[in-house]
Amino acid sequence: MATKKIRRKKLRTQTKRYKVSGQVLNSDNESIMDQGVLAVDVDLKGAAIYKTVSSVRELKASEGFDILGNTKTNAGGSYEIAFSEQMYKRNERGLADVVTFATEGDKIIARSKLATQKDYTNNELTHWNIYLPDASKRGIPEYTGLIQMLGPFVKENGLQLFQLSGSDDQITFLATETEQDQAQTSLAVQADKLRNDYPRYKFSAELFYGIGRQKIALTWVALLQQSAEQLQIAIEKSITQNIISPQDRNAVALFIRIVMSVALQHSTSAPETADFYKTIAFSVKDPGLQGAFAQTYLQHSGAPEDFWSALAKKPGFTAKSIQSLQLTNQLSILTGQHIPLIKELQVNRKIKDPSDLLQLSTDDWNRIVSATGVPDSVPGDTPQGKASNYVAGMQAVLNAAYPTQKIALMIDNNQLFFSDANIKEKVSAFLSTAQRKGFDISVSRVSDFDKLIKKVAGELHDQVLQHLQLIQRISQISPPEVMNTLISKGYTSAYHVASVSQNTFINTEAADLGGADVALAIYNRARHQVMRAQHTLLKLRDTQDKATPTRIINSEQQKAIRDYLNTLNVQS
Repeated sequence: MATKKIRRKKLRTQTKRYKVSGQVLNSDNESIMDQGVLAVDVDLKGAAIYKTVSSVRELKASEGFDILGNTKTNAGGSYEIAFSEQMYKRNERGLADVVTFATEGDKIIARSKLATQKDYTNNELTHWNIYLPDASKRGIPEYTGLIQMLGPFVKENGLQLFQLSGSDDQITFLATETEQDQAQTSLAVQADKLRNDYPRYKFSAELFYGIGRQKIALTWVALLQQSAEQLQIAIEKSITQNIISPQDRNAVALFIRIVMSVALQHSTSAPETADFYKTIAFSVKDPGLQGAFAQTYLQHSGAPEDFWSALAKKPGFTAKSIQSLQLTNQLSILTGQHIPLIKELQVNRKIKDPSDLLQLSTDDWNRIVSATGVPDSVPGDTPQGKASNYVAGMQAVLNAAYPTQKIALMIDNNQLFFSDANIKEKVSAFLSTAQRKGFDISVSRVSDFDKLIKKVAGELHDQVLQHLQLIQRISQISPPEVMNTLISKGYTSAYHVASVSQNTFINTEAADLGGADVALAIYNRARHQVMRAQHTLLKLRDTQDKATPTRIINSEQQKAIRDYLNTLNVQS
């Protein structure tokens, strides 16, 4: 009985097993799947040629190698070959001196380094990688490898990838359990969701993934914002980067065409674009034109004027419809995309231009807003406070956008004081005429329109000019509603306001100007204007110094500096 045990033990010793494992990688460090691998033991003869041998036939003919086994790499580019000492014992005194070769049929295309006894750990050679000399042989595409890891795990749990799209926790769990990158896992889930949204089209989740890996959000609305060319470039880039597998060009073109059509159709009912389509409907009733506008709008990335020019070239868009769409767009910006208010102004009140809203008083606005409500994003501690802030914000935008029209309206409504009715009439007449000739009280130099002033004012030319310059200077530092207060108190310019201390100005004027916040804003604006003017004045004096090269500032810049100082008139 003891003899049998000894024999069995001896037999086990004689059949001792070893293993070599690693990956086959190209020069871009991509794992190569389905790659032939041959493991050999190298003896003294083989040591002379193992670095240069180019075929399996040559290797066998040299009698310098013992074949230990062969296999092919798996989906992850990994290989594993087991062998026993009987396979190499005739030429070795210890452990096998192993080299592994990457093979293509009889051809040897790459090899690992030579393993010696010191490289073994517990009778195993691990991470014994073979590196191909270039990247002509592509590795496993990122998406393929990812799905090979995610798919089986998801299936084992009775689910499909798209079913995880609503749960960040499930996506995190999946990435952790499969040891995959979380961002890539999330992208694979979103790609599968898009595929599943419209199963009848049999969309490729892999192509969606390729698009998403080029930093394009995987939502239908985001896809609609891309042109066909941009989607094509994204897919091609992902193929080049081995993120997705090579694709048939015709299949990709068809995919993109259908995706864009579906994205446009999807946008008409998507929650994130529902308000957008509602506002379009105020100007354009035809669903086809609505879709054409939406697609053009969402895909445009240039200047606004280029967008409207492009839209005008599309069938069905008339000058009238474009003007109406422009108004809708302006009201959307003004109101913070508050649909009830846009509808009230454009549809019910039938305004034709945002400047028409200058006619509305604060009381008018409050009555309108009480009916339409206020967007949730408007700050305020109470409903009344939110409404007041909302109205004030819109009025400020309108006043800044149409400063000349606002001033003219204030004069006509007796909101700016004139001691002489004749001067008031002439100033009003000038503003009415000058607007049509490009005059903008916020930036234009009044004296540049002197001929028009003489024509309108006649013998009152000097007084009208002075009043216009006074109004311009005060408008640069004050909101319209308190301009008359500042003028009636004798303030004539930014310099005049800033000549007193901040505390003195606020303590003296806050009550009449509507509060300390308003007074502080006026004072800060005046200080800014004065400091800017002083800097500009120093620059101008440098240019007039004979020791300063004239090329530092050209004649046009000098004129601009003088114009600015004349407009500010800090010496008043």
